[in-house]
Amino acid sequence: MPQRILVVEDDESTRTGLIELLTRAGYAAYGAATLQDARRMVNERAPDLLIADVRLGGFNGLQLLVTRATPIPTIIVTAFEDPVLEAEARRRGAHYITKPISPAHLLGLVDQILAAANRGEMYRPSRRWSRKKVSGPLAADVDGSPARVLDVSYGGLRFEVDRPPDRALPRSFSVTLPNGLSLKVELVWRSPSSDRTVMCGAAVSQGNQAAVRAWYGLVDAIG
Repeated sequence: MPQRILVVEDDESTRTGLIELLTRAGYAAYGAATLQDARRMVNERAPDLLIADVRLGGFNGLQLLVTRATPIPTIIVTAFEDPVLEAEARRRGAHYITKPISPAHLLGLVDQILAAANRGEMYRPSRRWSRKKVSGPLAADVDGSPARVLDVSYGGLRFEVDRPPDRALPRSFSVTLPNGLSLKVELVWRSPSSDRTVMCGAAVSQGNQAAVRAWYGLVDAIG
C-alpha cells in the first residue's frame, strides 16, 4: 500500500504540482489549501508525512506540529530563508527547505524521512539552537498583556499570555521584560491553553542589533 503524503499549500498551482510529482513517484499524495482542512485530513486520513508551507493565509504551517500530541514526520516549506523559523521548525523535529524546490532533492528527502519512519525512527535534522527552560516563569509584557516566558533560545521564546483566544496577537509585536529589555519578535505559532490564556512561540526579530545582543546575554545567563 502506498505511503500517504499530505501537501498543505494555499497556492493551487504549487499544491497541484507537488501532488503530481509525489504521485508519479509512487506515493498516495493529496492536498489541503487551509490549516483547517489540513487538520481535518490529518485526523481522517492519517498521513505518513506532511509537506506544509509556512504561511497559510493568517496561519502558520508549524501549527500542525504544535497542536498534535503524536508527532508526524514533516517537511516545512517557505519562499524565504529565515534562520529563526528554520530553528523553530527543527526544534519541532521537522525538516525545512526553501522554494524553488528541486524535485530530486524533495523526493530524496521524502525517501529518507519515510525510510526512517519504517524503521520505527523519527528522522530528526540537527537543531541550530538549544532551548533553555526558565527556572520559574519570567514575567513579561506581551503587546500590552501580562505574560510568562517559559523557555528561551537565541532564536526565540515560548510564553503564555493572558489574552482571550479571540483577541489575536499581531504578526509582529514587542516583548518587554522586567529588566527593561524590549524585544521585537515575530509570531510563529499560537495555541489556546484556556478561555483566557494563549500559549505562543515567537522568533526574535534581527532588526535591532542592540536588543538582540542583550537578548543573547539574557539567554546565556539562564542556567
